[in-house]
This record gives sequence, C-alpha cells and structure tokens, in this order.
Amino acid sequence: MATTSFQGVTRSYGGGKKKNVAPGVLTMAVQCCAVSGAGALVPLKVGRDPAVGVNFVLPKGAVPLSLVGTAAVGDGFFTTISIATIGTTSTPLGALVGSEGIAADVQVTMSDIATPSGTAELVFTYTVADNGKDGSIQ
Repeated sequence: MATTSFQGVTRSYGGGKKKNVAPGVLTMAVQCCAVSGAGALVPLKVGRDPAVGVNFVLPKGAVPLSLVGTAAVGDGFFTTISIATIGTTSTPLGALVGSEGIAADVQVTMSDIATPSGTAELVFTYTVADNGKDGSIQ
C-alpha cells in the first residue's frame, strides 16, 4: 500500500513542451479482491484480504481501462472473465463504460456467478476524464 495519497488529478506532458502538446492523465491501478461463490453482488475490497480491505469505490469521472485476475463480473464495466485462469484480462465493454467517465462515485461490485468459490484477486486499472486545462476540474 502506498504511504502517501493525494486528491488531485495527475497529468504529464510526456516530456513535451507545455504549450506544444496536450497533457495526459496518468493511469491508476487498484489491487482488489472479493469472495466468489456467494451467488450475489459482492463488494470488491482494496487489497488481498476481503475480510479487512476497505470498499473499492471509483471516483466520479473514472474511465475503466482493464481488469486482470480471476473473477466473474457482470455488465457494468467488464463482461465475464474466467475464475479458473489466473492472469485473465478483460477489456471494459459493459454498459457503464464511456470516455466521459462515470457520473458519480461508484462502489465496485462483482456479479458473483463463479464456481469454484474462493477469493478472487484482481487488478483494476482506470484513468479519469480530463479536459487538459490547468486549474480545471472535469
């Protein structure tokens, strides 16, 4: 876990001159987990232990990029990936995905249709919608 956190959107000009190139927003990754096999929507928890992790909540404006791991997820951000194959990757094709980002903070859940049961460990990557203007918040 990181030892410091901050609330700002981080941009980079990728080494280019500020007046010549558009800034890009950095990608963030969250290690998360949930217990599968319960047959219901299960909140994802930050970290590797669903018993002690805090709820994984995406911020307003988040744009999901990828999901890596083993889990069964529904049609929100990602469609189903195999729980039996470690390292399975999913592209965000669900109904809630758009380049404008999500409209409000969202508790991320796993649509639990998976067997066998156990702890699903994931890495969820996302960026945030941004207009590239200094001092401006989307």
